[in-house]
Amino acid sequence: MTDLSAIGQAEIPFIPLADFSCDKSAMTEPAEILRERLNEAIANSSLSPRALSLAIGANHSYVSQILDGRGGMPAATRVLKLAEALDVSADWLLGEIDSPAQVRSEVALSDKQVEWRGADRSEPGIPLVGTGDCADLEVCTDSGAMITVERSSFDPDHHVRILQRPPALRGQADLYAIYFHGESMEPRFEAGEVGIVDPRRPVRNGDYVLVQLNAGDSDEVVSVLVKRLIRQNSKEVVLEQFNPPAVFTVPKSRVARVHRIMQQTELLFG
Repeated sequence: MTDLSAIGQAEIPFIPLADFSCDKSAMTEPAEILRERLNEAIANSSLSPRALSLAIGANHSYVSQILDGRGGMPAATRVLKLAEALDVSADWLLGEIDSPAQVRSEVALSDKQVEWRGADRSEPGIPLVGTGDCADLEVCTDSGAMITVERSSFDPDHHVRILQRPPALRGQADLYAIYFHGESMEPRFEAGEVGIVDPRRPVRNGDYVLVQLNAGDSDEVVSVLVKRLIRQNSKEVVLEQFNPPAVFTVPKSRVARVHRIMQQTELLFG
């Protein structure tokens, strides 16, 4: 028999254990990620867990159970509904991307007429009314010379599309928006930009204004001027344009209304 005691320890092969490390912090479960991000999204919204549950058509305690770890991992359809109600990305809720913002379509809006004065909309959008290039208008400058100035066609009954209302303008009625045309007010207003007009704000000398012109033989508004108001009285409206520079007069008999174009600070702060 072999004497085992005679075998030296060095003759016994030794295989060291592999150095395995387990970082549990990097192995976060999908359900835990969902709970964390769901909590964050609810905190940034106006919805309570109960209100969110009812908004997606679930039992009133459904979201609370998810947040408490009692509800398990919801189905994909429920995750999509949660994301939609919270205005976040479903992929973000599941931890697959870092940005919570939903992907928005960049497809252009159509020119189809949109009804915006529905009784069920407490905060309607702002209609972008129809404007377009129009024949120039002959006017008299302050020096007595006759010149032509740019004007735009105007169709307040046609809404090109509806603009989202800035938070600072909530509750303000009768606002409308227009496209600027031509070069006469550059660089203040570039062609293709959008301006918001407030018919209810008092117009003062120095304001940028939208002057609605009638047809001359009727009160129907057919065109508009976008200019800077110098002054007005019962007989005339004196306006300024930048390109080419000119100060000119429009008879008050041709003017239906003078509305103020809102400045950027008013759009931001009301």
